[in-house]
Amino acid sequence: MPEKQGKGRRKGILKRIFAVIGALLAMAAIYLGAIMLQSPADGMAGSFVVEDEPEAVTRMQPARFGDAQSLAAEFGAPMPVVPSLLTRAQAGNTTHDGQNVRVATLRYEGLVITAVRPASAAPLLLRSELSVSLVSDLTVLNHPAVLAAKGGAKCVYFTGESAAYSVYTPQADEEAFLDVLKHMTWAK
Repeated sequence: MPEKQGKGRRKGILKRIFAVIGALLAMAAIYLGAIMLQSPADGMAGSFVVEDEPEAVTRMQPARFGDAQSLAAEFGAPMPVVPSLLTRAQAGNTTHDGQNVRVATLRYEGLVITAVRPASAAPLLLRSELSVSLVSDLTVLNHPAVLAAKGGAKCVYFTGESAAYSVYTPQADEEAFLDVLKHMTWAK
């Protein structure tokens, strides 16, 4: 009898430990989502430090490009690229929180890379159908990244100095997707 009680207690303790870990992961995911969805105006509330404002992004002519370097030059920030056959590159404009935003998209077979400039427009990149998971050691082009996934659909989000990026694939296994991320380079 005492042996059964000991096993039952261990199971109960393990269940509690896993519940606490699950709750901590859920809180971290909510916190990360709140950070990504925070508007620039929210971040400035209560701030006494005067920082240099990033240069305002001007509107550009929407265009299609034949290569990633031309797109990056027009976009005004480096673009992550995959060394393979690019099928389509395009750039255009939108707005976010009352400011002009440039959007650039590189389409490969089974992969879409999207960038927004300024980086404060990162919430425009979020895909609501995907669930964020915390992968603490994930980096893309030496920038910390967050992975979101659901089924075979996977997306990573990361931010550079002047732009925010997402790399999305609607159907890929995780190992192949992470391998693609390792082989990405910058087009400037």
